[in-house]
Amino acid sequence: SVPCLAVFIQANDDNGGTIAVGDSSVIAAVATRRGIALYPTNFQKFLVKDLNLLYIDSTTSGDKVSYYHEIP
Repeated sequence: SVPCLAVFIQANDDNGGTIAVGDSSVIAAVATRRGIALYPTNFQKFLVKDLNLLYIDSTTSGDKVSYYHEIP
């Protein structure tokens, strides 16, 4: 458990695919996508109370994200 006020997540600029961020049912694949899609260099702010509420999937193995979280 990592309490927070918000989380900023950014897809790395050298990613080859799409990152999806969402709950435990997140899916990055286009045909069945669930969650918020992040393309390379895109970022999104998520208002969550704990980091463990967010899950990440990618269409390309090895793609990465950077994140920053605001602590309460």
